[in-house]
This record gives sequence, structure tokens and C-alpha cells, in this order.
Amino acid sequence: MTDSPTPKQGRSAPWPLILIGSLILMAVLGGVAWSVELPYVAFGPGPVSDAADAIVVEGVDSYPPDGELLMLTIVSQDVNIFEAMIAGFDPTIDLVEKQRVRRVGESDEEYRNRVLQQMDDSNFRAVAVALDYLGIDMVSTEVVINEFVEGVPAADVLELGDTIAAVNGVGVSSVAEIRPLIEGVGVGEPITVTISRGGELLDIEVLLAERDDEPGVPMIGVILGELSEPPFPLGVEAGDVGGPSAGMMHTIAIIDTLTEGELTNGYVIAGTGTIRMDGTVGSIGGIRQKVPAAEAAGATHILVPEGNYESALTAEFEDIEIIPVATISEALAFLESLSEAA
Repeated sequence: MTDSPTPKQGRSAPWPLILIGSLILMAVLGGVAWSVELPYVAFGPGPVSDAADAIVVEGVDSYPPDGELLMLTIVSQDVNIFEAMIAGFDPTIDLVEKQRVRRVGESDEEYRNRVLQQMDDSNFRAVAVALDYLGIDMVSTEVVINEFVEGVPAADVLELGDTIAAVNGVGVSSVAEIRPLIEGVGVGEPITVTISRGGELLDIEVLLAERDDEPGVPMIGVILGELSEPPFPLGVEAGDVGGPSAGMMHTIAIIDTLTEGELTNGYVIAGTGTIRMDGTVGSIGGIRQKVPAAEAAGATHILVPEGNYESALTAEFEDIEIIPVATISEALAFLESLSEAA
């Protein structure tokens, strides 16, 4: 009779080691996933405010709106793998390639300064477009050198961005004022151009060139632009908000503030879109975040750029009405139709 082999004693099962190893591996992978930043940013709904609250006007009759013209924003943040996974479950958040938002090598401070400058430029356009719509002329205040005609002597002594303050001792504030001041001066003869450069006034001697289209007629040989301002104190103080996407709503708010009556007629109107000097409304980013933010803020309608309309329809919303507009005139016509229907 043969005895059966006796099992070895004192050897524990390997599963505790496997479990511990798995937990360590998961912790390591989790740490890596948390620390690795993806080349994306997450767009989410941002704060909502009344665009009319940002309008500051003095010296003329004004009529601050009783209704609401809501200005919409988005917030963005860098994401790691975990945050990207979480964002995938939230229909109000989109992941956007970082290169579409930030320039290569751009620091946080550089990005912030850029978007704040975009807001300043947008505010200027909003004022200019609103006053043009109301038939109020802007006042020219400065003449700036934007370009030189090829080969003119002025290019050797003047610089792009110089502001022309005077010609031969006579102050100027518009392009039209300059040409009469050089009439009677011969081609090749000098004039004194007073310019502002780096906060300092400089008198520069400039030799006049000959116009190609008018032989014998002198010119400085510069392409000029005008800086202008409203004929009364008027501005947009939007605080710390950056970017150009509030341009359309600020334009509407200025028009409403300077016009008797109510454009909204009791409706809560939200909107987004850039504004160009010709009054056209440009597309913006984050439209899918702005639609639900507008509805959550109580808006009955949201004005969106025509170019963003199809994307806006894919946003998470229930009852808010989305209105595509291509120009400031179309936006105002829609508001007038609401007033007539109320």
C-alpha cells in the first residue's frame, strides 16, 4: 500500500500580494493620470451679467433700460485625464484643443493681457457702431501713421505708430486738416512735423515727396488712420471680463441707454457675438455653453451670430428661443418685433 503525498504546509495563497501589487499599480497610474496635462481646455458656462450695467454715459439725456440684456461668458481651464473623463459626462462642458485658444508659448499673463485688449477693442467698436446707428458722429482726436509710401524721405525719420500732433506749428486732429498745411510748399522742401512717440512730443524735419498721381504736388508720403472718441463721455466698463464676444450686446445696450423707451419690453434677452465696425456680427467660441447659461439666467431668447446658429442648436436647453443674426440692424429689428407683439 502506497501512502498519498502529504500537501506542503505553511505556504500562504498568493492573492494578497496580487491585491497589494494591483493597488500600488493603480495608485501609480492614477498619479500619472492626474499629473499629465492634456493639450485641451474645458469650456464651461461662465457668469452672466446685464450688459446695460456696464454702460457709462454723461452729459446727455440717457434712459437706462428696465429690462435685461444679458451678456454671457465662458470659463476655461486646463485638464488632466481624470478631468477630461469627468467633462465627458457633462453636456454643458466641451473639450477644445488648446492651440485654438492659446498661442504657442503664450504665458498665462500674456494670454490674459491679450483677451483684455480684445475687450477694449470690442468696447470701442460697440460705441462707434451704436453712435453711427443713432446718427451721432464720432470726433477725431488723433492722426496715426499706419504705413509709408515706398521710397519717401519721411520713412527715414518718422515711425509707424507715431501720432501727428501738428504740421508747421499748426495742431491737427484729423487727416483732412493736414493736406492744406503743406500746400504751397515745394516738392523736396522741408516741413516740421510734430509727433507724439513714447509719450514725448518731438519736432521732426521731413522732406516732402512728389505724388505719383499728381506730378508737382507735394506729399508727406504716409498712410494715416484716425483715432476718434464720442462727442460726450461714453464708455463700457465691463470689469475683469476679457475677449470680444460681448460686442453685440454692449452695442445694443448703448443704443437702448441713449434711446427713449425699452428695446426689451419686459423680456429677458441674452446674446453673444462680436461687433465689427460695419455693424456685422461675428462668430464666437463657447456657444454651446452660453445657451444653457442664458436659459438658467431666465432669458426667453438668445441672439447668436448666424455663423454659430447650427452649433447653438446642439446645446443643452429646453425652452429658450435661439435667434440667428448677421448684423446689429437684424438684432434690433428682432427686438422691435418683440415690442410690437407684446
